[in-house]
Amino acid sequence: MVLETADDVTGPWRPVLDLNELSTDGTPLRMSPQPSPDGRLLAYSLDASGRELPELKVIEIDTGKVLLDGVPQQRPGLVAWLPDCTGFFYMANHTPPATAAAAPGAGAKPAPPSPLRWRLFFHRIGQPPPTEPEPLDIPHMYAIPKISRDGRWALLQVDHLRPRPHFLARLDEPQGEGEPSWQWREFITDTEHLYKGVLVGDSYLAVTTAGAPRGRLVRIPLDTPGDQATWSELIPGSDSVLTGVTQAGDRLVLGELADTPSGIVSRIRVLTLDGEDVGEVPLPGPGTVSSVAQGVVALGVMDQVIGCDDAITFGYTSYTQSPTVHHYALRTGTLTKLQGAGHTLPGLVTTRILATSADGTPVPCTLVHRADLDRSRPHPTLIHAYGGFNIAELASYLGPVAAFVEAGGVYAHAHVRGGGEFGLQWWEAGRLHAKQNSFDDLYAIAHQLIADGITTPDRLAVQGASNGGLLAAVAATQRPALWRVAVCQAPKLDLMRVARDPLGTAATLPEYGNPNDPADAPVLMSYSPYHHIEPGTPYPAILLDAGANDPRCPAWHARKFAARAQAATTSSHPVLLRVWEGAGHGGANWSTIVEQQTYWLAFVMRELGLVPVTG
Repeated sequence: MVLETADDVTGPWRPVLDLNELSTDGTPLRMSPQPSPDGRLLAYSLDASGRELPELKVIEIDTGKVLLDGVPQQRPGLVAWLPDCTGFFYMANHTPPATAAAAPGAGAKPAPPSPLRWRLFFHRIGQPPPTEPEPLDIPHMYAIPKISRDGRWALLQVDHLRPRPHFLARLDEPQGEGEPSWQWREFITDTEHLYKGVLVGDSYLAVTTAGAPRGRLVRIPLDTPGDQATWSELIPGSDSVLTGVTQAGDRLVLGELADTPSGIVSRIRVLTLDGEDVGEVPLPGPGTVSSVAQGVVALGVMDQVIGCDDAITFGYTSYTQSPTVHHYALRTGTLTKLQGAGHTLPGLVTTRILATSADGTPVPCTLVHRADLDRSRPHPTLIHAYGGFNIAELASYLGPVAAFVEAGGVYAHAHVRGGGEFGLQWWEAGRLHAKQNSFDDLYAIAHQLIADGITTPDRLAVQGASNGGLLAAVAATQRPALWRVAVCQAPKLDLMRVARDPLGTAATLPEYGNPNDPADAPVLMSYSPYHHIEPGTPYPAILLDAGANDPRCPAWHARKFAARAQAATTSSHPVLLRVWEGAGHGGANWSTIVEQQTYWLAFVMRELGLVPVTG
């Protein structure tokens, strides 16, 4: 990866950082860059081998001069610059010295890992890095600092699943002798609804589910957030899911997910600061807009676009078009492609089916296959699903999966509950004690595909990663006869022991529940895949794929599941384990990512008897 900069959106581009040169020993590196508003400085966190233990650095972009070479805290990131570029807030894991575990003596058991304590820090450029956090008792493991464009206000957005601006500070107030530079106060503490927006003047303009299950856009005065009578509704709720609002100069940019007969598509609307419609951003086609140039929108933490003074930047993709990055000038209406080949897959069609889940809920699934495919007979079919963490997993370029489709297979993208495709209620209906709904939705789609004659159980595969890896493993253990193949990537499989890993605990407990809670433990035990492997069961072919350095879904989950499943199965189908050295929660570099995708796809195609098309 090479980070480049330019004075104009069309170039010419010049390199700033080359990760290949920074990695002197070949260790894969990942970078999260955050340039200062004036483009002079670059704050970036650098992680090695997917361990998610990054170092935070600041350099001058033009000279490469290092202004900050690390901070004393662990896992620093999520930088928010002051508009005058004199400093920035960042989040990091803070373990006070008094609570740090002492080194164990001879024969003593090592202390358990310390729980993560995410705290907010402020660094002033040119001064030593901070050692003490801002005086805030953050009530959640995840938070993001945000600064108003005029530099007058700062807020701390808390919770990655149902976000809210829990704390607010006035940055330009004069302070007395010995007083801190600013005073924090609680702002919106409502934990029932989602609030995600921007500070404009003395108001907070936000998408919220308060009063609209799929979101509405409101203006909230900073002085009276608790009095909804003082709120102003700018955009009412509708059938579309509002994903967030971004400020770009004197315009607001509103992200939407619209459910259409052919699938869920992105829409980007431009508004005045008073909420009046100015127009809609022209997109390359019916697909997905995301700030990460993939078909994923994490409704709790991600905006679909990145706002500049008078423009926005966004990524676009669809099932048949590879990711591209675009720049849209709000004043002129000019759309410029910045990056990406925009490769298209001709000859493919997308259709939608609806299945009825166990509780009567209709669940959609998008099918992608060759236009000339004979649907009067069954074909090898691959169901992909995620269904968790309020993440809308939408249309995304097939990439290597195109080989499966071009060989005559059917790709089925299941939008099961637990995801964010249809708003907060869709997510709530597939998490915690309602998690079984996600699995029942998947089974309903599988049975619908079979009933429609599209496939048969001996030609059906299920695949998922991370939360989707759990989904695939539950499917293999709860309904082993329904599948011929199950691919579980980066999965959590022993849900009764997830609390042993700090990062895994922080990420998992709010979504699945706590195995140490008497109310949650029976629910987790009811579907924990490791505990439902039954000896003497003819299991489908199973591939378990994990990263050796993954701190979120550690490889021990896949290892112990593989050992137990190999001993238990009575079928002739393989149960394979692949642990990728040097990889974390996903590939650490592009070569590893390509190898991982090739490996699992080859496994599926071999087991289903599909031969890749050559030539």
